Amino acid sequence: MMKIGGRVEFNTIEELEKIFKTVDFPIELALPSRYSDLWLSIEDEIEQVIGFFKKKDIKIFSIHSTQGRITEEPFLKWGKLTIDIANELGVNDITIHPNKIDEQRSLNQQKALNYIKKLNGGNIFSIETFGGKKRVFTPAELMEKGIPMTLDTGHFKKSKKIFKIIKNYHGNIKTVHLSGRDEKEHHLPIDEICIKIVDQLIKLKWSGNLILEYMPWHHYRLREDIRELRNYIHNGGYDAGCTLKLLPVSDRFRDKPEFYGYNINGKNYD
Repeated sequence: MMKIGGRVEFNTIEELEKIFKTVDFPIELALPSRYSDLWLSIEDEIEQVIGFFKKKDIKIFSIHSTQGRITEEPFLKWGKLTIDIANELGVNDITIHPNKIDEQRSLNQQKALNYIKKLNGGNIFSIETFGGKKRVFTPAELMEKGIPMTLDTGHFKKSKKIFKIIKNYHGNIKTVHLSGRDEKEHHLPIDEICIKIVDQLIKLKWSGNLILEYMPWHHYRLREDIRELRNYIHNGGYDAGCTLKLLPVSDRFRDKPEFYGYNINGKNYD
């Protein structure tokens, strides 16, 4: 059965306690995103990060690495450190980003694959899907080369592509980042398209990590959406006669960072 959680990110050691003190649901642990100005500042404090989470009663289904370049040699260092974190915390799946490239597509692809091989990361790394040919791997190229995939539904403008990828490649999809989108934004709370995606995964008996990824002003509803979605999947989804009542998307916290977080019942702030 699918493992359902939510993406929770930290950027500094100092904010760990504040961010995770109210997290009581399974997560994808997102490490500091920006490589140069965030990740490098904690590289020498990895043991402190590991120690923090070993003391916490938080189930971690997957890890999202920093957004370093997988086509360049520093990947060997930050990639190994990320694997070390995963091994220490009992995590089997790590998502990495396909960085942008300007030229030499085949050469850069081979560099990335060689680095993954040197790291013995073939069974733990999965590469996230992004649109556009500037990325070192497109979704189609991931499938052509048989590379493990993290399918981010929020990165596709056309849902037909998502359903096609799932149909043809579900056996090599390790993680799905699930979120809604509209014409202007992505990583919105789950919508009707998301539920159809979940129903397709149920039919295929897919058993990977299903991670809800929301913008910060929607984090207040993450816990409840995980709970409702877990019940929906457990009871068999649409084909079993189940329904999922979704709250309407609200932007009322967009410009109120004091309400960002995972401990807020949004109804109290209407």
